[in-house]
Amino acid sequence: MSTQFDVPSLYEFLTQTPEGGLKKMLVDGKPLTDVHFNLLIKVVKFGSQDDFTKFCETKNFPPVRLTPKELPLKEKFWDDCLKVFQSRGILQPSSGNKTAA
Repeated sequence: MSTQFDVPSLYEFLTQTPEGGLKKMLVDGKPLTDVHFNLLIKVVKFGSQDDFTKFCETKNFPPVRLTPKELPLKEKFWDDCLKVFQSRGILQPSSGNKTAA
């Protein structure tokens, strides 16, 4: 996924935007719910930009305790989040390292 999307910029946006604003922007119940949002914040706060990028690219999670409501989300969590990020315009295609010669 690193070649598809600019995940580091997404991480910066998520860390620099107040949680209340993010929640209003992202949570609509279809597909992103409050439970999705809480899990996303756990992942964002877990570590560095590199950690977040790795988890997003591999669709994995940091070693955090998941609530009973979060456990069922694991399988589709990243797909749901990516759809919402793209539809809200906060996840952009990566410019990549390739330049036209």
